[in-house]
Amino acid sequence: MIAVRAMIGVVFLIAFLSKSAGRGRFAAFVESLPAMGVVPPRLVGLAAAAVVTAEGAVCALLIAPSDVATVAGLTLAAGLLSVFAAAIAHTIRRATGAACRCFGASAAPLGRRHLVRNVLLTAVAAAAGPMTLGGQAPATATGALVAAAAGLVVGVLVTVLDDLAELFGPSRARRPPDAPRAHTNRRPSGISGTSGRNNHASPDQRRGARGGTVFAGPDPHPGRDQAPAGTRRAAGGEGRRPATLGDRTRRAGG
Repeated sequence: MIAVRAMIGVVFLIAFLSKSAGRGRFAAFVESLPAMGVVPPRLVGLAAAAVVTAEGAVCALLIAPSDVATVAGLTLAAGLLSVFAAAIAHTIRRATGAACRCFGASAAPLGRRHLVRNVLLTAVAAAAGPMTLGGQAPATATGALVAAAAGLVVGVLVTVLDDLAELFGPSRARRPPDAPRAHTNRRPSGISGTSGRNNHASPDQRRGARGGTVFAGPDPHPGRDQAPAGTRRAAGGEGRRPATLGDRTRRAGG
């Protein structure tokens, strides 16, 4: 039971120091209790002091070189852990998003992993108490040292559960895929108010574009750039050519 004593002892020692080593830490622990919705506001300070005192008592009992003290410490630890597990389950059910301050400052909200951790620790502490009084063969110095070291390592890992979950867990912040850029029609230089589609416009439309106006449909002034349909009909389907100065001179001479 040396490994269990070391594990439960280091867990409660870190929990005790993280809440009591400094006035600021204890005040932060007191301020975190109302968010859980377990203790009435007027009893928050008293409940916080009782928790810290009980955690310190567990550490003192497990260090004492007595089987009776060890059993008392493990029993008290199992009772505290069961109360903590019930409080965590209540907080999860209410979905308050309260942060876990079991081992000091933490931004991780109370969740299922905290509930599972406390339930397992409760089971270990409750089972180790009666086994301590069962009369075990004394361990060798080397065996006791290895068991104590293993218990300390496991206990420290339990206290940094949130850090391990953040380090090895899936990333919650994922960048959204880049939105496709909209394709815009660039205006050709030198033409005001036109787009690239006017490159395929008719000659009349291009002449209008150079003048600052684009006719998207039929020409509203047919007499400006083209003659009426009747004057363009001639032999061979060609329009009538206007008379020149030479033609008028030949007519006069004839």
